[in-house]
Amino acid sequence: LIQLEEEYYKYHSLMTCCWEELIQCNADILSHFKDAIRDHNHSISAKTCPTSILPQKPLFSDFKDCMML
Repeated sequence: LIQLEEEYYKYHSLMTCCWEELIQCNADILSHFKDAIRDHNHSISAKTCPTSILPQKPLFSDFKDCMML
């Protein structure tokens, strides 16, 4: 029983360490993406942004034309 408890303790310690590393890696990646987005937002100019998110002409035919077919 003592050996089983020792193995459990070692496994628990190893898994705790792995999860902490994974959480730290996730935090590092998140920080990197936040920095990249912030840098991108600061470097973009108004001239490169579209004036509208909607296209000037619809990408689909008029509803009336569809009904007449």
